[in-house]
Amino acid sequence: MRGSRRLVLVLAWILGGLPVARPWPGASGASAAPACFLPLEDGRCLPPPTLADSAPPPAAHAQTASASRGLGVLVKRKADVPPGAFRVGLAAAGFPGAEALAVPRWWRIPVPPGEDPEALAARLRQRPDVETAEVDRPVRIAFTPNDLYYGYQWNLPQIRAPQAWDVITGTAGVWIAIVDTGVDYTHPDLASSRLWLGWDFANSDNNPMDDHGHGTHVAGIAGANTNNGQGVAGVCWGCDLLAVKVLDASGGGYASWVADGIRYAADWGVAFGKRTVINLSLGSPYPSRVLADAVAYAQGQGALIVAAAGNDGVNELFYPAAYPGVIGVAATDSSDQRASFSNWGSHVDIAAPGVSILSTMWGWYYFADGTSMATPHVAGVAGLVWSAGPALTASQVCGALLRTAVDLGTPGRDDIYGYGRLNAEAAVRSVVPPPPGPPPGPYRVYLPLVMSPPFVCP
Repeated sequence: MRGSRRLVLVLAWILGGLPVARPWPGASGASAAPACFLPLEDGRCLPPPTLADSAPPPAAHAQTASASRGLGVLVKRKADVPPGAFRVGLAAAGFPGAEALAVPRWWRIPVPPGEDPEALAARLRQRPDVETAEVDRPVRIAFTPNDLYYGYQWNLPQIRAPQAWDVITGTAGVWIAIVDTGVDYTHPDLASSRLWLGWDFANSDNNPMDDHGHGTHVAGIAGANTNNGQGVAGVCWGCDLLAVKVLDASGGGYASWVADGIRYAADWGVAFGKRTVINLSLGSPYPSRVLADAVAYAQGQGALIVAAAGNDGVNELFYPAAYPGVIGVAATDSSDQRASFSNWGSHVDIAAPGVSILSTMWGWYYFADGTSMATPHVAGVAGLVWSAGPALTASQVCGALLRTAVDLGTPGRDDIYGYGRLNAEAAVRSVVPPPPGPPPGPYRVYLPLVMSPPFVCP
């Protein structure tokens, strides 16, 4: 994954043994939330999200000595080994700093100074209480900022978002989890009763303030406050947003942080009775069992996951976009051509605008490029579709997005654009019941009934 470049802001005023946590009966909002919702296997506990408009002023992140920082090896305990016994066994083997992840049965072990992480993982795989072990690989954001200057958001008309808004602008019954560098919840185009503040897995605190900028830009694309006389418009501006911080101030992090963020977002969606779209504008070319487990867990909870295809401009798989059921998103420009940086391959399911995208940034607005920017377009439209059809499953929402995409490149699905470029209006209208037809006439015309095969979401 290519490292992020220096951010260039457009400073222009005119841009304007423990039980698995389960939902409690009747939960519908923050007032119903207990002090501890997500107990971890080592006895720690993650608190519930809070509404951004009731949060105290942001404070600087305190550095933590948690084992979740620095090099680590991830181990998955065998199902028949109790968590307490597993922790005791790890401590006896010289790993007293091991910490449980939110993903069931996974733990993180800090790598001792001077030890090779791969060798440690291989040694841990030999333990009788360990099912598997892997190095906790770095994960980075998937964007490339630039300083191109345009005075409008070409991307929204391109995907026919205004026409989709004629049908629906989103509902609070759906939220889009921005699992990223955090969100600037003081930004005037984001601060609202729609924004929820979740956990910060990079700093181990409950302050997911964005100290990089990437997550704020992504959040603005997905759901900035709209029709408010200022700033920019977001795709699903009636949907709620959930900020979950899994990347640090450098834009980097570890697979374990992302996996925990995915599980956290999925569980809270169930607890609050919301349909959950998880936006992952990040990734790595390296597959990870813990990420795969987290994705499968979230899908089992009914969440829809949308992820960036990667920014290396090559035919290379990128994870978690390449995992089954995840919508992998490539980037296009204003001419519906593949962005030069956008990866291609079998993991690409759909394309969306990702070049010169204007969005929110630290109280201002700026342009950025990347599959990171393309991804929240898809997540936002998924939010619109789910708002229009709340009884739909995640797979059905996915199918609506892919079958209504504007076919580009080779007819049918291809590795450059997937099923085509996102079309918000067509996707929304495909799940809205048509208006009643005219009354039946004096006769009926019998035609053969041809049933199209159901669209299977990858």
